[in-house]
Amino acid sequence: MPETHRAEIHIPDHDVLRKIGGGSYGEVWMARGVTGALRAVKVVWREDFEDERGFEREFEGILKFEPISRDNPGMVDVLHVGRSDDEHFPFYYYVMELGDDIEKGRDIHPVEYEARTLRSDLLAAGGKPLDISFCLDVGLRLSAALVHLHEKDLAHRDIKPANVIFVDGKAKLADVGLVADRGQQTFVGTEGFVPPEGPGSSQADVYSLGKVLYEMSTGKDRLQFPELPDELPAGSDRKQWLALNQVICNVCEPKLSKRTIHTAAELHNALSKIQQGKKVRQQRTLGFKRGLLLLMLLGILGGLYYYKPWQELAPVSVRNGGVADTGGVVSKYKHKECQVQFISNPSGAKVFINGKAVYLDGEDSQEETPTRLRAYKPGEKVVYRFEKPGYRPFEKEYVIPDQEVAWFYPELATFLPPKKYKVWVDPIGVEYQPRDGFHESSYIQLSNYKKFLKSKPKVGAYEVEDYSERGKKVKIVFIGRNAAQQYAQWIERKAKESGLLEENYYVTYVQNKSLLLGAADKLDARKAKKLFATHCVVKKIPYASLRITSMPAGAKVYVGGVWKGVTPMELEKLRPGEIDVEVRLDGYKLHRESLSLSDNEDRSLQVQLKKNNGVIMGRKWVNGMKVPMVPLKEGVMAAVWEVRVKDYAEFTRATGHRQPKDPQFPQTPDEPVVGVSKSDAQAFCKWLTERERAQDRIGPDHQYRLPTDLEWSLFCGVQEDESKSPVARYGAAQHDPRRRDDYPWGNDFPPRRKVANLADITAAKAVDMGLEDIIRGYNDGYENTSKVGSFPANALGMYDISGNVFEWIEEDYNAKLDFARGGSWATHHKKFLKTWCRYPTTKGFRDNYLGFRYVLVETSEN
Repeated sequence: MPETHRAEIHIPDHDVLRKIGGGSYGEVWMARGVTGALRAVKVVWREDFEDERGFEREFEGILKFEPISRDNPGMVDVLHVGRSDDEHFPFYYYVMELGDDIEKGRDIHPVEYEARTLRSDLLAAGGKPLDISFCLDVGLRLSAALVHLHEKDLAHRDIKPANVIFVDGKAKLADVGLVADRGQQTFVGTEGFVPPEGPGSSQADVYSLGKVLYEMSTGKDRLQFPELPDELPAGSDRKQWLALNQVICNVCEPKLSKRTIHTAAELHNALSKIQQGKKVRQQRTLGFKRGLLLLMLLGILGGLYYYKPWQELAPVSVRNGGVADTGGVVSKYKHKECQVQFISNPSGAKVFINGKAVYLDGEDSQEETPTRLRAYKPGEKVVYRFEKPGYRPFEKEYVIPDQEVAWFYPELATFLPPKKYKVWVDPIGVEYQPRDGFHESSYIQLSNYKKFLKSKPKVGAYEVEDYSERGKKVKIVFIGRNAAQQYAQWIERKAKESGLLEENYYVTYVQNKSLLLGAADKLDARKAKKLFATHCVVKKIPYASLRITSMPAGAKVYVGGVWKGVTPMELEKLRPGEIDVEVRLDGYKLHRESLSLSDNEDRSLQVQLKKNNGVIMGRKWVNGMKVPMVPLKEGVMAAVWEVRVKDYAEFTRATGHRQPKDPQFPQTPDEPVVGVSKSDAQAFCKWLTERERAQDRIGPDHQYRLPTDLEWSLFCGVQEDESKSPVARYGAAQHDPRRRDDYPWGNDFPPRRKVANLADITAAKAVDMGLEDIIRGYNDGYENTSKVGSFPANALGMYDISGNVFEWIEEDYNAKLDFARGGSWATHHKKFLKTWCRYPTTKGFRDNYLGFRYVLVETSEN
């Protein structure tokens, strides 16, 4: 049959630009509206659902969400909902506000755009906890959004970091396609974020948000809960962090009965108290005291009124209809009893109540869904379990509602893993025959390979040949190793998503290099291309282990580019196959090695590291440009002087980068380069990083960059408030009487000795410089820039922290401005020479008094 393609997407009043995301529940596209505004459009295809019921249910959810989405700042704004009833490929869509770009915020370029999500923030943090104030701000916004959503009797059902976007820097709940009526038990969500009692309720949303806060505040994966980070925050942040962790442990307690925070409103209230510095337990303690007082009053009134709480706990008989005697006690419920029926999807599931199989009176066969109507008392708790071959058992504790009749609709998830001696069918319908210890498919057919290609993998060319399989003529593909591996991973991912494969199983491949099909003149060319017919194999993962030691010890170990720890160490539960190992230690040559691990192998790897001229962080060092580097703080080394003319010339020769702006005066090779913008300086740092990594002077986890605002303050021996922006620090410092006359050389002005290259008497000779533009009474002897290191070094051993050239800073001053610090050869004004001064410029600005120096930093470990 010819390959089918989905219909081209047409969204009224919008130009669809490109796909920017997608998953099991739809695709997200960028589109431009008639006003020119960029929007996100989510498209949900009917063919991605097993039945019409599921598709329509999701559509009903978004219809209910759209009118309320714009009423709360913590939810993504849905601007329009529509649908296409195309005969072959029906879909519905909704138009949303577009989130921030991961790099540029609201400065969005359609071609380069990548959405900033909470997941991208966590990845950028490299396994480190996020700032506690940021965690609380996000938690408050999202919990407030859930309060609003739950008040409308809706639940989100898939809260996770990837579904939290940022708009104007503020967090919002996204992926609203999963929003549905509360209590709807379709199994959606993501492992680790779904509570043990199952998804679909407001309580489940609160649990999911708790796990999101856990990942933010600890840097850990949600499956590691309740592990804590190696180091807790210090100072005032520690108290807030501990209070937040207590709330998270409450919300994410596996046993529902032990949680005391059940609603989004309660969570929001707790987070608000933490942010305000109040104790979260105050309200709970007050409630306890009120309860104690109530019990005392009941005791006093005991002679007048008999309260018998044990009667509320009378067991309900499954066989007699479940009606318990109330003993004449006035109930707080409107209804004396509630008739309850369970209708599972699919039906025919065997029923267990409170752990016991249920048999109807007079019948020997176990009851199956739909169940008969049973009577329970409102408020009573009862545990139901449903079992059906081919589906995962479903168990949940239900609280009987205060109504005359109630129906529950448990959804059973498909579960058809491979079984010994039985044929297994993968998610695209391919049969796998049972073998000794594994299941094996026939050769990959063209029709199935084309389904795989729709996922847009990065694979090479393939060839097709006719093949006879069980007497039937089919077309099979000849593919390379990379394509075979990606195809197997694709099948594995779909199988696990569909409930056809357990986590301890995997799909791999076997290529038949001896199968010869097709014209003889093609065979040699195909063999040279290493294209072979391929089977898929599914089996339990025969985990391997790897012990790694190094001489010397304490080296960092990376597997597949992911940090695993330091030597000596043991890696367990490794999937067999090819793995890439890197062993890194400052001052030693990087060790790279590819290993092929066999099934159940226990391997040892001993690495003898070789010394080189590389950096050892925390020790003085001279880099490849013969620039001395000194330790500034843990993980940061600073260049002792500014980048020189000869350094920058080497960069432009190697890269073809543009030349500096003409300074209008002659310079020697050892003077600081001028006439470069901040982006020019950043390009230099990137080039130097790549060059020194290639020369083995620095490792993959080191990089050069411009100093941050806080780091430049440390050049002067000044420790500033990390929680404030550069602008806020500037404002606070210039109004601080202790720092009013604070210069890098001291507090005298004009300086009483030659301390820096400033706008002195000699500089008055320069073009456009007059007597009104100099520091009277000061003479450093230089008309323009001076050779780096011409003046005394500071306590850190750094030169020209003041004067010679202003130095670019890594951060932006604001969205439209860059800034530099330190003064220059042309600076005479007191303000611009003080340690607290920030000198703002327009983006891309270049002039003959602006240069830079760099720092070398150790990047995140994972």
